[in-house]
Amino acid sequence: MKRLALSLPAALIAFLCSACFTTGGSPDDNPPAGDNRPALTEPIDSGKGEQETLAFGKSYTWEDGVTLTVGKPKKFKPSEYAAAKKAKGYLRFTVTVVNKSDKPLDLGLTYITVQSSNKESEQIFDTDNDLDSTPDTKVLKGRESEFDVGFGVADPNDVVMEVALQDDFERPNLLYSS
Repeated sequence: MKRLALSLPAALIAFLCSACFTTGGSPDDNPPAGDNRPALTEPIDSGKGEQETLAFGKSYTWEDGVTLTVGKPKKFKPSEYAAAKKAKGYLRFTVTVVNKSDKPLDLGLTYITVQSSNKESEQIFDTDNDLDSTPDTKVLKGRESEFDVGFGVADPNDVVMEVALQDDFERPNLLYSS
């Protein structure tokens, strides 16, 4: 009985090893995932050129009919109850979105970041200055929405903003710069 119990695992191991040898398998025949794609014979054109940087106050319209405008920065002073860290300057921007696409636009998924003097800027939430989060109401076809955002910046004259309307990942992000 002991001999049978010891011989079964040995037979199983021998069978599995022989299967590897008969298929001619080697690690090079089965490269890791991602390495087994066919070689490209010509470059792929993604259709997206270098990203354009817009001046504050300019509008951009995507192919689907959605238009975004980020107004020129305006200085402001945070209220005593604002959620704000100390910064060298505080700027607010009016964001206007016009929806001429075929479907409602969810601005609740909007992502806005600011960099100033090569440092990440913190968004200011200040209800006394009407600086809340992005609107929760969807923008219906043919309608528009306007809201303000504020940021504490290291240099009010050196500002780069990235805006992503993430309800449609096909719509590229926009860059605005002073």
